[in-house]
Amino acid sequence: MTARVHRAADPDGVWHAVGVPTPMLTARAHPGRRWASRLGRALSWLGVVIFAGLAFVSAGWTALFVVVAVLSIVVHRRTTLRRWELDQPGADASFRFGPRASRSVRLADVAGIVIVDAPGTSARGIPVTRDHERWWLVDDGGRALGQANTEGLDPADVQRFRSALGVPFVPLVLARRAGAVPLGMPWHQAHPAGAIAVAVPTAVVVMLVVVLVPPYWA
Repeated sequence: MTARVHRAADPDGVWHAVGVPTPMLTARAHPGRRWASRLGRALSWLGVVIFAGLAFVSAGWTALFVVVAVLSIVVHRRTTLRRWELDQPGADASFRFGPRASRSVRLADVAGIVIVDAPGTSARGIPVTRDHERWWLVDDGGRALGQANTEGLDPADVQRFRSALGVPFVPLVLARRAGAVPLGMPWHQAHPAGAIAVAVPTAVVVMLVVVLVPPYWA
């Protein structure tokens, strides 16, 4: 078995080279895989340009542009850093995910995975971003151990991890019917219909506020 070499400190503070087993599977996300097509990516950039122009109209549009820009940067960075790793089978084998595979869950603790579908966005019927999934790892007691996001990953890599994990995968809608929604899952993911019911009027109120703010030249 090959190994990666890391440096670790002993109790006396002396650093030594330590061999870490190479993962059985690895996958890295790429921001380019978020887009449904080149046209979708172009439409997204067009939206940014339009928002940038509107930012000069009023303080409301400026604030909205800043929020959209910051969120876009955050999503891009998270996608760039996202990495999955799966250890070779063993008692201490783990599934690592998140930024730089920094979050880890022991495979022995995972009883199943609840899938939350995250539909992609569209503009006037034209797909902009791809659909992806959020995997909630659940233990025997129904508690959520962590969430692994597939956004930006190669679908082939996602399928390989799904096959190798060797645990049941259950869509959220079926888990809800069975009364098995993971404990600790955020409300907006556990109740997507309720989240939409809150998001729509909130978006309407935000847009009304933005539109009603006087322009800079008033």
